Amino acid sequence: MNQRQLQQQEFEQSEQNLIVGIELQCPLSPEQLAMTTADSEYVIETFESGLTAQVFHIRIDGRDYTLKKKRPQAKVQNLDGQYSFLNEVQRRFDFQTQKNNPNSATAFQHIVETIYADYRLGIIVSEWIEGTPIEDLTDDLLTQLFSTLLACECMGLFEWDLCAGNLLVDGEGQLKLFDFGYMYRFDPLTEFNSNGLNDPLFDTCERFETRFLSGWLLEAGYSQRESLQIFKTVKQRALKMLERKREWLTANQAKSEVISRVQASIEKVQAALGSDAKLEHLFTLEMFRSHVLDIEDDLEGKSCTSTTIKRVQFVLAMLERHYDLLREGGALFYQNQGKSQTELVDSYQEKCQLVERYQL
Repeated sequence: MNQRQLQQQEFEQSEQNLIVGIELQCPLSPEQLAMTTADSEYVIETFESGLTAQVFHIRIDGRDYTLKKKRPQAKVQNLDGQYSFLNEVQRRFDFQTQKNNPNSATAFQHIVETIYADYRLGIIVSEWIEGTPIEDLTDDLLTQLFSTLLACECMGLFEWDLCAGNLLVDGEGQLKLFDFGYMYRFDPLTEFNSNGLNDPLFDTCERFETRFLSGWLLEAGYSQRESLQIFKTVKQRALKMLERKREWLTANQAKSEVISRVQASIEKVQAALGSDAKLEHLFTLEMFRSHVLDIEDDLEGKSCTSTTIKRVQFVLAMLERHYDLLREGGALFYQNQGKSQTELVDSYQEKCQLVERYQL
């Protein structure tokens, strides 16, 4: 159990509460909202796909809201899953503090507005977003995403779960981020992410590619050529964000290791954008990396889906076709490091059986 989990456990076991917003702004009494079920007269829609909370579209006095209600038992069977609702209320508090400040509000305009939250009652009331999942990764949408994530990092928040279900686009093409159960505090001037300096593999761009882009491309069925063009657009926008991050880190006298890590990422992306062959090379390495990481995440939480099965199948195909490239390009890391092609194929065939066993 790490320090953050220990602190969250201590809070959970205490009598402390955490409230965001003012009760007078709540559309109904917090106690009544905490009793909401799918049969409540003000419920328009119910969304049961959340692993740690039920989500309700509610309408009160002609105004629509999102009500997030903590599940008695999270469906993710690890500590981060158990404390994700608490973590989200903590992040909602952080964001509303920024949104209430005129000097910082604009930087967080793509973060959902929290109207009221009460941790002990297990409720979060937000504005209702009349939106849809991302269907097209436009330059403008990516700019909104990366500028928001950079603002989060500069205030010391690292988002681990940039999955499709946590990103919506409204009718005016504005992106909204609204789930922060796996967004953790860190020191951006001395740490790579909320794991400190231990895991330089994980950064904002990687998290987007691992949790969103890789699965999104897999499900959409794009051709290799189409996927490469989308990947190129993502890298072009990511590069601008990384350059801004480097400037901010330098201006604020960040630790040399942190600046060097960002500089290395910049140089890697610049090289890939320099030729089609290098772009395809990087695409192969990073999609493999992303699928490998997401498979492990799903297996750890015993929260696998049909997409997880497709990821394992993709990894097996990549190992058959590109083993040498993956080994030489550093894509065989952590538990895969140093393993032969045969060992890896056997390993992912076994993982495929586990993924089928842990289907939600």
